[in-house]
Amino acid sequence: MFLKSIINDMNLQEEQNDEYEPFRRPPNFELAKNHAKANKFSYSKEIENIDNIEYCPCCGFPIIESQLSYCCKNEELAFNGAGVPLFFEFIIFVAILLFLNFLISGLYNALNNYYGTQCEINSSVCKLNYYNTYSLTNSSRTPDVILLGLDIFNILAMIFFSIYYRRRLNIIATKIDEKNISISDYSIQISNLPISSTKQEIQNYFSEVKLNGSSISKLNIIQIVLGFDIQEYYQLTKLKIENELRITSILSEQQNLSMGSQTQNLEQQLDEINTKIIQFQQNPQLFKFSGVAFITYNTSTQAKQIRKYHTQTKFQYILQKLLFFYPLESTKTFQVKTPHVIRAPEPGDVIWENLGINPLIQFKYQILTNLGSLFILAICFGSILGVSVYQDKLNQSDKKSRSTSIELYITAFGLLASLIISILNNIMGLLIKKFVALELHSTQTEFNISFANKLGIAQFINTAIIPLLVNIALNDQDILTQTWKDGGLISDIYLVLIMNAIFPWLFNLLDPYFFYRQYLIRKSQNQGQNCALTQREANLLFEGQTGDLSKKYATITKTLMLSFFYAQLIPLGVLISLGFIIINYWVEKYLLVYRYSKGPTIGSQLADEQVDTYIELAILLFSIGNCIWQFLLQNEIHYLVWFQLSLGIAQYLFPVDQIFDNFIKMEEPETESTFEDNQIFIWDDYGKRNPVTMQNEIEQWILQISKRKTNNLQNKKMLKYFNRVNKQQQNKQFELQEQIANSLITSKFLKVLINKKQIYPLHQEFIHKLKTKTKTKNQTENQEQANYCQTINQSIQELQI
Repeated sequence: MFLKSIINDMNLQEEQNDEYEPFRRPPNFELAKNHAKANKFSYSKEIENIDNIEYCPCCGFPIIESQLSYCCKNEELAFNGAGVPLFFEFIIFVAILLFLNFLISGLYNALNNYYGTQCEINSSVCKLNYYNTYSLTNSSRTPDVILLGLDIFNILAMIFFSIYYRRRLNIIATKIDEKNISISDYSIQISNLPISSTKQEIQNYFSEVKLNGSSISKLNIIQIVLGFDIQEYYQLTKLKIENELRITSILSEQQNLSMGSQTQNLEQQLDEINTKIIQFQQNPQLFKFSGVAFITYNTSTQAKQIRKYHTQTKFQYILQKLLFFYPLESTKTFQVKTPHVIRAPEPGDVIWENLGINPLIQFKYQILTNLGSLFILAICFGSILGVSVYQDKLNQSDKKSRSTSIELYITAFGLLASLIISILNNIMGLLIKKFVALELHSTQTEFNISFANKLGIAQFINTAIIPLLVNIALNDQDILTQTWKDGGLISDIYLVLIMNAIFPWLFNLLDPYFFYRQYLIRKSQNQGQNCALTQREANLLFEGQTGDLSKKYATITKTLMLSFFYAQLIPLGVLISLGFIIINYWVEKYLLVYRYSKGPTIGSQLADEQVDTYIELAILLFSIGNCIWQFLLQNEIHYLVWFQLSLGIAQYLFPVDQIFDNFIKMEEPETESTFEDNQIFIWDDYGKRNPVTMQNEIEQWILQISKRKTNNLQNKKMLKYFNRVNKQQQNKQFELQEQIANSLITSKFLKVLINKKQIYPLHQEFIHKLKTKTKTKNQTENQEQANYCQTINQSIQELQI
């Protein structure tokens, strides 16, 4: 009966594949739920057993029922790449830096300010409140040598700690890469290939390398996936999705699935779009090669070997694209062009529609996006300046009337200015993300790095520099009065720090979109067969959103730089930011485990870039801030402050960690097992992510897994059945055993059986007969053997039902 159950399983799998149609209405909610389970941020050891899991027919990922623990270790988050655990390690890194800063010099500074008397002496312009009591303006007007010495020690401690922790992050990333095997371990990405080259020509060229200038080493290529110019196909698909969304909106308003006059025009447009899409799908030659290919080798050593053989740098590649660089004699060329070979990104990291874009075009768009970011900052400056001007007018009125209501208005406008800064930071994130999309990056990692860097710097300028510039622009009094007064610099920055410590994590936790999505899920399920969503829309709705690490990095680095820049003026600001970092760590952990979907695999490059860009910059801003406050508040800069600034500039221009890296190099980990050994456990590959081959590759993958599961189950049943029969017939004729073998055992199963002969006590003569498949007839016709043959035949018939 087990053969019947196998057939049922295969029919069920085929039925599921047939049912998956991205644009069917109404959707199959079970498929949508399974898609959500396959994409939730979780991992189970059950997926290591290929026979115990099912797969989503939409994306080809295993369906996971288990849930991660909220208090799991960061290393347990590494199943989706090193990027996620390194993000939480980065938060810990920033928290320790803030703690060290406050412990070494901030605590002394705060206590020294608390016992200061400057605000009491100047009580006519300074109110002894929480803002001014702990600020540098309340201390003596002469430089404090002890504080300046502690600041120097602070900078040195942070430099050496950053070196230690940076190497710790590298070690963590290396261990994760060694433990988690993905297709990128065996793959390379090749750019600048001739557009006219074929897959066979590429395979012939990149399947060998020359050793010592003469001997040739052959490399075992598993697969080649070509990147195509799919802009036209991508725009057609995008237009189709937009039209489907319009139809969904119209049908939802009608509350039924009947096509009316409003949808007829859209249906006609969809028919035309579908005709063009089908033409592309049925005629792959319509896709033009982009000059980018992904090659997967059987071992990671071979992939590394081919990368070392083709040594053209990124700089040389860009120069060649700009026609300033011509290949040298030692440069390897392929059909006159010099290929640029790098380690392949993860399949989900590739932005396929942007492959093969000319670097000159990307550079032009980067300039435009930088100008757009500056324009956004100018708008932010104008908004905050307008609020501050009105606040300053109220402050002038307060001096004349001493009205309590005016003081409340001043405080309220200070809160409003801080709230505007927080809101503008969020709006800035949306706009800069759209700008960065115009840069046409070829990978999501490049996009994330560009977005995080632009957003982090822009938010820091908007949060820290613009309030300072506004206060300087409104400086109708001496700078000390300007910082002391209500609505002045100190109160503004305190409110900004407090808002920054509350608003980001609270907004993420109370995300309106999350609750609105839950409402839409319940609404669509209640509609049942009247639901107007397509299957694709239902899948995306149930899947939810992924966590945007680039935006989260920008929030953390902005907080670090803001705290360090004002650390000497407002030492308690470091403590406020430390509290935010600790709360944010656990909020982000909660969101990741219980709300976010998995998304594409994230490597360590984003974390490396954030550390390289912002840690030295934050330390430099700490020394620059100290220099500014000494000059503005004490009208002189002590030589120890100049020494601090020199240290900050030196560590920024000549990073000490890079000097250490020249002496202690960390080699890229190599995967010892082959790709063929791990292929069945590697869910993601370039064929499944390439829009041209995606659907066919996913269907073939599920079919392959289904066949494997069927064969495994069949072999287990056969082994169990043969073991039972073998025990019953150990003393019978060998010909009867051969009859069973010839009737039931396939050549593949025969090999398994022979390899396990130490488990099944078969005679050597019988094994020899199984190998040669010699057919013999039983000559003995006694009644006992005849009865036994009848029993065997009945068993065979039962097995074939």
